[in-house]
Amino acid sequence: MSPTRRRKCSNLVSELTQGWKDMEKENHKTPSNSMDTEDSGFLERDEKKQEEREKSEKQEVTEEYSPVRIKRPSTTLVNKDVDEAKKINLLAKKHGPVGNLKSRWQNWAEQHTVTQKLNPFSENFDYSMSMATRLHKGDEGYGRPKEGTKTAERAKRAEAHIHREISDMCFIIRTMENPGPDGKTRVNFGQLFDRYVRISDKVVGILMRARKHGKLHFEGEMLWQGRDDHVVITLLV
Repeated sequence: MSPTRRRKCSNLVSELTQGWKDMEKENHKTPSNSMDTEDSGFLERDEKKQEEREKSEKQEVTEEYSPVRIKRPSTTLVNKDVDEAKKINLLAKKHGPVGNLKSRWQNWAEQHTVTQKLNPFSENFDYSMSMATRLHKGDEGYGRPKEGTKTAERAKRAEAHIHREISDMCFIIRTMENPGPDGKTRVNFGQLFDRYVRISDKVVGILMRARKHGKLHFEGEMLWQGRDDHVVITLLV
């Protein structure tokens, strides 16, 4: 119950009590006979009982709606709780998913800014920075894509595929002829082309790759079908 309503109820009770008292006083003033004198004793007892009942009701109302006193903690405990809450918030920002997302986004933004400065097709291209940070021949990573990028992943997959093609060609050469006295297998380019073209149409490209990796050897820079059919290809592994 609100304080305003409680105050109205107490005022109403006091008004009713006062009205009863006034009515009883008027009854006492009127002429009375012997019966009235006998009734006066009963009236006095009723008045006392009514007053006691009203007091008890008021006491119950005050006890029921008395304001609850809240015990406030000391300032030291409050400061300690505030410090602990700050520590928890810092840890949540540092290790929480939102904090990690924010830090990753910040790192990506910084890397993107640097990349745009090194990109010659970007409006933010910085020529002096690009010349200062570029790799020279002989440096580690020169002529190769940056590690961790999708270009590097595609390059690794292509390199693995080429190595499989080279190993397949070496296997085909071994099955075509028997090794010579020196233990090396030799075949003509025309024979290898007719056999391997049914497997792959990249015969010459794979031969050049295999020679670059030291798997086989042949004379000349480029082999042509028909013109170089007599060229001997020697398997070295």
